[in-house]
Amino acid sequence: MSALLAASIMIGGLSGSALAQQGQPPAPAVIVEEVKEQVVSEERIFAGRTEAVSRVDLIARVGGFLEPLKFKEGQRVEKGQVLFEINQEPYQFAVEQRQANLESAQAKVDLAKLDFDRKQRLVDRDAIAVSELDVARATLKEAEATRALREADLELAKLDLSYTEIRSPSNGIVGSATFKEGAYVTAASGTLATVTGLDPIRVSFPVPLDLIIQAQRNDMQNTSNLRLRIRLSDGKFYGHEGTLEYFDATANPGTDTVTARAEFPNPDRMLFDRQLVDVVAAERDAQPQLVISQASMLLDQEGPYVLIVNDKDEVEQRRITIGQQVQGIVVVNSGLEAGEQVITSGIQKVRPGQVVNARLAGQS
Repeated sequence: MSALLAASIMIGGLSGSALAQQGQPPAPAVIVEEVKEQVVSEERIFAGRTEAVSRVDLIARVGGFLEPLKFKEGQRVEKGQVLFEINQEPYQFAVEQRQANLESAQAKVDLAKLDFDRKQRLVDRDAIAVSELDVARATLKEAEATRALREADLELAKLDLSYTEIRSPSNGIVGSATFKEGAYVTAASGTLATVTGLDPIRVSFPVPLDLIIQAQRNDMQNTSNLRLRIRLSDGKFYGHEGTLEYFDATANPGTDTVTARAEFPNPDRMLFDRQLVDVVAAERDAQPQLVISQASMLLDQEGPYVLIVNDKDEVEQRRITIGQQVQGIVVVNSGLEAGEQVITSGIQKVRPGQVVNARLAGQS
C-alpha cells in the first residue's frame, strides 16, 4: 500500500512538472534585419527619340552649271567647307567688267576734282564767274555718285561670285546630292543636298506631368544633379551622359505629358537622327539614407510603424516617418537609427513587450 502511494506521488510530481512546462511555451522565433544606410537612387526610364540639332538644306543662290562635287555623299564635313561649285567664269567676267567701270568712274571723279579746284582758285582771283564754279561743283558730285554706284555694282558682282561656292553651314554629315556634275541649277531648283549636325545630338522624351509637379513641390527643379543616360537597342548604355536643356511649354493633352529635350555628345556618330532610345534618369550624387525592407513596415490609422527587437530581446513598437519607396526598399526619415533590428518575418506572432527569439535574416 505504501509503495503504491509513493508511486502515485512520483507520477503526480512528474505530471505537475510537465504541466508547468506546458504553461511556459518557448519564445516565438522571428527574423530580423538591421537598419542600414544605403544610397537610394530611383531610376526613371523614358522612351526617347534622337533629333539632329541642325538640319540645313543647301540651295543655289545663283544660276549655272555644276562643277564636279567637292564631297563624298555621307561623309563628315566641316563648317565652311566647299561642297558644290557653280561654273565661275561668267561671274568672274562680271567682276572684272565692274572693276573696270569703277576705275573709269574714279577717273571722272579725279578729273572733276581737278576742274573744281582750278575754278575755285580762279573765283578767288575774280577771274571767272561764280556760276562756273557751281557747275564744276555739281559735275564733281555727279562723278562721285557715279563712282559710288560702280562700287556697289562691283560688290554685288563679287557677292554673286562668292555664291558660286556653296559651303557647309556647320559641322555635320552631308547626305546624297540631288544634282550632279553638269546639271544646271538655280534658286528654283530646290535642295542640292542636306547637311545634318549630329554632334551634339538632341534627344526628346515625354515626361508625365505628375513627375514634374512632384519635383516642383519638393523644390527639385535644379537639374544639375540629374544624371541622364541612353540605353541602346542592344541593352548597353551609351558612353556619354547628357544634360537636360528644356521642357516644352505645351503639354500633350492625349498623354498628359510634357516633352523634354536633352543634349548628348556624339563624337563617334553612334547615334543617328530619329533613332529610338531609352532615356534613363537618376540622381547623380545621392547621399546614403536609412532604409528598411517593405516587409518590415506596418500601417494603422496613425501611420507607418515597425516592430523592433531591443537588446533585452523584447519587442517594441516604433513610429516612423518614411520617404520614397524603391524596389522593395523604404527610406526612413525619422524614428530609427542605424544598427537597430526590425522584424521582417513572424510579425503576426508577436506583440510589443513580448520576449522573442530573434535571428538575423540570412543566418541559419
